[in-house]
Amino acid sequence: MSDPWVWGLLAVSLGLMVSGLARAGGIYGYPFLAGATFFGFILPQMPALAADPFLPEGAYARAAAFTLLCALSCGLGWKAGDKPVRALRGAFDERRLVRAAAAMSLVGAFFFFAFSRLPDEQRLATMATGTPVLYLFFAKLLVYGYVTAVVAFAHRPSLPALAIILFDSAFVIDRLLATGKRGELTEFALAALLALWFSRRIAIPRGLAFAAVLIASVLMNSVGTYRESVRGSGKVVWDDIARIDVLGNFEEVLRNGGPEMRNAVLRIDFTDRTMALDFGAFHWNVLVFNFVPAQLVGSSIKQALIIPEALPPDYEPSIGSTETGMADAFASFWWLGALKFMLVAYVLARVHRTASEGWVPAQIVYILGITPGMHAVTHHTQWVLSGWVNMLLLLGPFLLYASARLPVAEPLRLRPAR
Repeated sequence: MSDPWVWGLLAVSLGLMVSGLARAGGIYGYPFLAGATFFGFILPQMPALAADPFLPEGAYARAAAFTLLCALSCGLGWKAGDKPVRALRGAFDERRLVRAAAAMSLVGAFFFFAFSRLPDEQRLATMATGTPVLYLFFAKLLVYGYVTAVVAFAHRPSLPALAIILFDSAFVIDRLLATGKRGELTEFALAALLALWFSRRIAIPRGLAFAAVLIASVLMNSVGTYRESVRGSGKVVWDDIARIDVLGNFEEVLRNGGPEMRNAVLRIDFTDRTMALDFGAFHWNVLVFNFVPAQLVGSSIKQALIIPEALPPDYEPSIGSTETGMADAFASFWWLGALKFMLVAYVLARVHRTASEGWVPAQIVYILGITPGMHAVTHHTQWVLSGWVNMLLLLGPFLLYASARLPVAEPLRLRPAR
């Protein structure tokens, strides 16, 4: 492995992780988690691409250099965002917060159940459309209820909050086993870990966190095999899971590269040659796709809202793969697209600072925002914006209901129920 870009990204990824390992709770900051994502997901795909003679001349080096710039931008944005967000300071009535969590969980559970009753070809589709999208949109309320209950329980343990957590966990774990979604697993685990850190300053050992990154870097390359096993049988067959060649799959990625970075290389090369920049139209188009229901406005109106984007000729990413956030960042603003990653890190840093002061609204928002921040690396940067819009539409009204609406002199926290 003599490619300088591989060594460069390795150094930056490790630097981001070391910056988190150097202080208590730093493993829950965006630099550590973004560094872990670059290290575990992007880096293993690069050595084979560096030696691929079929890629356009200079395409790999350009994409690798831009990836390195995006990783550096994550660290710079985090440093710049070391101040709180006043809008996320607020007190909650403890009883109302738990009720809000229960209501979100019940509504979300209904749509989770409705989604589970769909035919396998709709329920297990990688690129869902139509009714499954609608069901999953409202099913997200169950995750919001889970996170809200976890935060409430971490501040003040109670049987109602624990019951909500156990109820929601049953649905979430069932979906994780059925789909093998890495992002949902990360969100589920980080919710409990972050709540413990914010409320009680309890963090897992830093050595364990780094070991988990190394293990996940190997395991994540077998997720596709797991999904195929589940999709083929319609259920989890543990004997089949045990036979997955985890090390072999990891070696395959090192030897041949992965589709995600290959997609990014081709997309970045096309954009650089044609300068067909979308100047952020990509974000608008995804918002239209995700939040404008064709069932209500009609397919023709929805399609009319889409802004055409330039794509490479004969370019069709393989099913189940992504382009990575580096591709859409470059396609929007050329080399300045790295500022997207700086902005993501900056916003998350400000929310994290507010959450660390003890404010519950910021804690909930950070927990729900950190996984989309990691998806900005693996999938696309729009994941963050769509996540925040979803929170505003679904979570916002419930948090307004739970607000104590009282002036507070101290950062709180929860207003105890009487």
